[in-house]
Amino acid sequence: MRLRHDDGTVVHLAYNAGVHPAEDLENLIAHLTRYAVPVRKKLGVDRLGIGLWLAPTVADHLVSDRIELVRLRRSLEERGLEVVSLNGTGGRHQEVPGPDWAKPERYRYTMSLAKILAFLLPEDVRFGSISTIPIGWRRDWPADLHAIASRRLERLSRELRGIYSVTGKHIRVGFEPWPGCVLETTEQALERVCGIDSEHLGVCLDACHLTCGGAEEPGKALRGLAQAGAPVVKLGHVHNNMDEIPNTLNALLSGAVHGSAHIEVEAHEWVAPKTKGPAALVARLADDLDWTRSNLTALGLKLAA
Repeated sequence: MRLRHDDGTVVHLAYNAGVHPAEDLENLIAHLTRYAVPVRKKLGVDRLGIGLWLAPTVADHLVSDRIELVRLRRSLEERGLEVVSLNGTGGRHQEVPGPDWAKPERYRYTMSLAKILAFLLPEDVRFGSISTIPIGWRRDWPADLHAIASRRLERLSRELRGIYSVTGKHIRVGFEPWPGCVLETTEQALERVCGIDSEHLGVCLDACHLTCGGAEEPGKALRGLAQAGAPVVKLGHVHNNMDEIPNTLNALLSGAVHGSAHIEVEAHEWVAPKTKGPAALVARLADDLDWTRSNLTALGLKLAA
């Protein structure tokens, strides 16, 4: 769904489709039909945003086969779905985070996602977002890996600029701070990532982590981002049982923090009763999206066509 801020910024509200991952294109399209389309209809909207998770094998397949990439785009359009963001954090089946940023596999996967997203973005949308891991686990991170990861991020920055020069699409990669990782706080992300390229590399904020207590205080984190002028590439993990979420949304959309035009609800931690089937997950996703939409409109945003 699209909403419009008073300053003209279009805010994209979507749900993270990683809640029903697929290991091939056929199952991906089937999942969109089984879940995303009923969610869209339940919300009563003509167009629904989807934050796709693509398995590495699917990403490789789409990059190497243009016909299949066109097929995915047409499948989305036919179902009233649009993609402005990809989830690039997970490995196989999303059970583990996958390779860290010292490994070439992480760079190759992220670049594949960037190329795919540039093609999937609607014609009238210039910005796309990709969430990724906070560099790697701190306990497995000796000093010599910092230089390797930094070189990969510098290369990523150059390649994203190249995509923009060819397609006119601005793809941003957001690193999500997380306890126990190389980037635990937004301050560390600002220093390590945004210092390389604050135009294409930024921060992906986890709303649950930020509002429910973690390694940093929400107000301090948001003030630091505002002072640095660094982009919040995406706000994720939004759902309707978090009392502080409206305050976080207000802070992000007040104009003090740059970016934050992509907001994503998630239901990864919720397991539907087996007896209820797909309908239970559809209802949960629709409720979370409707709750978030209501909070955004309460802040003054207007539903956009």
